[in-house]
Amino acid sequence: MRRGLAGLLFFVAAIGLALAAGGWWLQRVAFDTSHSGDLADVVLEDAAIRDEITTAAADAAAATLGVPAADLKARIDALAQTQEGAALMRQIVVDSHGRLIGERAEPVQITADELVQLTRDQRAAALPPVTLPVEEVGVLATIDDVLRWAVPIAAAVGGVALLLGLVAHPRKADAVFGIGAFCILAAVFAVLLGWVVPVFLLPALDDSTWSAVIPAIAQDSLPIVVGAAIVLAAGGLALMIGAAAARRRRDWSSPVAINRYGDQRRWS
Repeated sequence: MRRGLAGLLFFVAAIGLALAAGGWWLQRVAFDTSHSGDLADVVLEDAAIRDEITTAAADAAAATLGVPAADLKARIDALAQTQEGAALMRQIVVDSHGRLIGERAEPVQITADELVQLTRDQRAAALPPVTLPVEEVGVLATIDDVLRWAVPIAAAVGGVALLLGLVAHPRKADAVFGIGAFCILAAVFAVLLGWVVPVFLLPALDDSTWSAVIPAIAQDSLPIVVGAAIVLAAGGLALMIGAAAARRRRDWSSPVAINRYGDQRRWS
């Protein structure tokens, strides 16, 4: 009875802790604006995102600078594809990502100072800010809010279940088996929440230009996700096999119950 209860508690702990770990990574990939700012060069590899920024900036500045809008757009687009240009557009990426997921209420604007840096022309300082057409996606904002409270709750439930499992049946083999189950489930949730959801599911909820921020960051993090999943799955499988082997050795080495000998003598 106690062993079955401990096994159930270890399973609940594995689910809770794995969900917490996967949810935390999903938060980092899809809803961390500072992370998207650090990866501005990755985000700006998306041609549609670059086009939205460069078109808005070129159309606003072309007349003042006396340069054809198409030529100015090509110049800004070339800059956007460099590390220097990505650094200049970092705040635009951060603000746009924040607006997309509901963390920013104000409209996203390219300031006069940013126009000067993008056009390489001081005359652009006299221009008013340029507003980008980035709107909040309600579904993404809701998912972000849910993750904020769901991740710590899942971690707390998993931690409590783990402690109760150890108290209910503190056998080393059962504990090791539970840790192995956690590792395998964590590997599964890492792939699902760290790559499948942000690359395929979240973009399907909205077709706006800036929704491409999330899959771009997730694709860039794919080697980390795959590497972590392989390590977790291999480690978890090894722990579960070792725990099962320890159980078998324990069963074989345990003495046969005395009442079995009594039954044999009575039949003889």
